[in-house]
Amino acid sequence: MDPARRKAMKALIASALLPLAGALSARTAQASVPLRTEPPVNVIIPTEYAPPVQGESAALYARRLSRAMLDFADAHFRGRKLPIWKRPYAEVDLEKRVVNACHWIVQGVRENEHIYPVDPAWVVAQITAESFFCEFAVSRAFAVGPCQLMPETAHDYKMLCAGDLPEHRRAPYRRTEWAREIDSYRALREKWKSTRAEMRKVGGDRDTLLITALQAAKSGKRLPMAEKYLQLHARVQEFDAQVKDARQKFRAYIEENLAGRDIFDEKDAQFLMGFDQRVMYRTSIPAMVRMIAKNLKARNGNIMAATAGYNAGLGNTSTGELIYDRYGRVPTFGETITYVNRVFINHHEIVKRMV
Repeated sequence: MDPARRKAMKALIASALLPLAGALSARTAQASVPLRTEPPVNVIIPTEYAPPVQGESAALYARRLSRAMLDFADAHFRGRKLPIWKRPYAEVDLEKRVVNACHWIVQGVRENEHIYPVDPAWVVAQITAESFFCEFAVSRAFAVGPCQLMPETAHDYKMLCAGDLPEHRRAPYRRTEWAREIDSYRALREKWKSTRAEMRKVGGDRDTLLITALQAAKSGKRLPMAEKYLQLHARVQEFDAQVKDARQKFRAYIEENLAGRDIFDEKDAQFLMGFDQRVMYRTSIPAMVRMIAKNLKARNGNIMAATAGYNAGLGNTSTGELIYDRYGRVPTFGETITYVNRVFINHHEIVKRMV
């Protein structure tokens, strides 16, 4: 072989061996660095998961969890208004609330571990999405407290809600003339729903009604159901206005009786336990944890479906699709999708700060 050809062959062999040499050196370097074998995302919570809520480690974990949540809030909301509160971050004693909440979260997880193991950090993330620890948060649907429990749900957990007792409609409670509006709201809403259903039965959905109307107009005919449909539509509009009025009044009744109270004041706490127990951490948080545990059990540990079930109702997370029905799904409700996404991000932000 002539020298020029030999030189070309050596260059070819060297270039072929270069990637292999690089790979070997990379493997050698990696051998001293421990590889992460666990997946970064774990959507299915296994039944063998053991939350750190037993023995002496429970109090330490609760403190770490509190600190992580407060660091998260400080990093993202200092100098801004807190969600739900609509007050500047500096005006809210968040530390007192988060520390108190984490105590009851850890206790609730421990007490409900027999149902299904719950990640305490996930509960913190969910409360952050629900109310940002605002104990007096009241939604337009009458969900109240840090865990935003609806009256029907709270009753399932033996909790007293505003308007439940006859004395809630008398002094010393405020705005007692609006205490009965919850009854009006429920009755009017049923009428609103039944009238809407009748209206749809007459005219179909909007697309169907529009096509029918256009076809009638094209042929110069009168739409046969027009008069009946318009009568029902007018009734729906009337009921809608009455429902909104009753809702606003009962919500104002709740807010008036919570105004100026302090759940950390013994006298106020006694009053609140006799008015609406959903505002108290010691009653609402254990109920929330139990709900999450039950949802996890029903959905084979699928934290996404369990969380969606808390927001939209567990029944809405069913799929009816072979293997998938065991794990459920996130329903295609815009509010629920946003809610689950926020809880995921909150959880990530909290856990990465736990030291």
